[in-house]
Amino acid sequence: MSRDFQNRSRSRSGISQLMDDLGKAMSGSTDMLMLGGGNPAHIPEVQNYIREALERILATEGRFEQMIGNYDTPMGITAFRVAIAELFSNEYGWPITEKNIVLTNGSQSAFFALFNILAGDDKHILLPITPEYIGYADQGLRDDLFIGNKPEIEHLDNQQFKYHVDFETLSLDDSFSAICSSRPTNPTANVLSNAEMTGLLDLAEKHDIPFIIDNAYGTPFPNIIYTEADPFWHKNSIVCMSLSKFGLPSVRTGIVIADESL
Repeated sequence: MSRDFQNRSRSRSGISQLMDDLGKAMSGSTDMLMLGGGNPAHIPEVQNYIREALERILATEGRFEQMIGNYDTPMGITAFRVAIAELFSNEYGWPITEKNIVLTNGSQSAFFALFNILAGDDKHILLPITPEYIGYADQGLRDDLFIGNKPEIEHLDNQQFKYHVDFETLSLDDSFSAICSSRPTNPTANVLSNAEMTGLLDLAEKHDIPFIIDNAYGTPFPNIIYTEADPFWHKNSIVCMSLSKFGLPSVRTGIVIADESL
């Protein structure tokens, strides 16, 4: 374990302080208006649907016992992975099966593994547009894991603006092992366009490195997007999804979709 990681593990971080505050706030009995980020809204229609699904599990002989009493395979529950593969294959034509999918203990643990396995001791992860998700800062085993690129800023009416990938200043060399971007980005809500996604994929393919897509808020679920954006996957991409913003943060389920060889 590197000394960088040891030192950062002992210190407080932005994301850990945020989650600590959220956990303490929601664990009390005092009514509180949650005006910040963190826990998804408790939507009655969604929670009723999940409640009914749990009731069906409890009413089916053997299902409850299997759910809490049996280990799953290292890649996660097979039936769930099959269902996810069929959804994306049927709806979007993605050429994937359950062998392209692995489940993790939340998407953050998936990023920790991906970043450090791909980067190793001396490679970097390129963040092609910043600002980016603060939670990435704690995922590296060393301090210099990430290198970010400043965005091109488009000024709009009504004092608004839009971040774009500045492909003119974006450059890669052999020191990079992956490109990573969230879509939409937390906390700016910036959504990379379909053209930008294709451009980043082309750049990754040119340098024979994967393009990691953080889809925790993205399409098709939970689809917290208010602009044109198509679901995106390619054999040279790694799509990371989560059930947290779908309304199930406590089940800690991350979904990684990648080429089977990876």
